[in-house]
Amino acid sequence: DDITQFNTFVSYNTGNLTLAIEYDYYDLTSGRDLMDFMGLVNYSFTDWLAATLRYTYEDDDAGAATDIEAHRFTLALLFTVTDNLFFNTEYSHTSMDSSDKDEFYVEGLLTF
Repeated sequence: DDITQFNTFVSYNTGNLTLAIEYDYYDLTSGRDLMDFMGLVNYSFTDWLAATLRYTYEDDDAGAATDIEAHRFTLALLFTVTDNLFFNTEYSHTSMDSSDKDEFYVEGLLTF
């Protein structure tokens, strides 16, 4: 079976502010398709602290009984400790057709 994907991403950066949007469309097997849209705003307050607000919409058309539609709102705080060490704290709330879900992440990245 063949799978087709279309993706486009556009971003705009001016000083400390970054705006971005992304669109994906997948034509999957057995007549199933998936579409998602993401909008992002990131602002760097200082050279060591930034915040990101992101909205994601996802529509998974898997057939009448299993269609899933989700809205996800995310707030992330990004910390730069050194040129090679970064931390991210992130809270997300996802609202789906039949339920809601809250998630909290703490991530670290070490580059060398």
